[in-house]
Amino acid sequence: MASPMDPRLDRCLAIVLDVTGGAGDEAKVRRDPAKWSVVEIVEHLTRAYSGTAKGFERCLEKGAPLASAATLKQALQQFALINLGYFPEGRQAPKHIMPSGELDMNAVLDAVRRDLTRLDVAAARTRQTLGTGKMLDHPIIGALTVDQWLSFHVIHTRHHAKQIISRR
Repeated sequence: MASPMDPRLDRCLAIVLDVTGGAGDEAKVRRDPAKWSVVEIVEHLTRAYSGTAKGFERCLEKGAPLASAATLKQALQQFALINLGYFPEGRQAPKHIMPSGELDMNAVLDAVRRDLTRLDVAAARTRQTLGTGKMLDHPIIGALTVDQWLSFHVIHTRHHAKQIISRR
């Protein structure tokens, strides 16, 4: 039997399923051309989950953390985000996690389940193999531990859940 998913990743899945429940084809439509549709937001989230999983997998392949030293600014941003749950508005997403806009709701929800499972496995293996220190750089807030990454994903998912609710 499969072991249960990390509670933080379980929470990400629950949040996504909750805010997208019953969404149909209208979820692909951008009401405001400058803002992502519901489906695009979910695609962005799943790209973030898989990106972190890939990063942890690279750490495992290398047999070492890939974290660099955080700047003071990054350390302050990390504290605000991870410890206080403050997620700044209006920041451009890194290119590799921008949505393609080519998927539908079923496809992005399947991807969320797949990528959260992949992230769960990669996170557990990374923590077990390489320990609890800083592991991998976030493109904006710098080096995070495995646990900080999982907390980041909950806060990031919550941030976008508010956008999904406002668009629906």
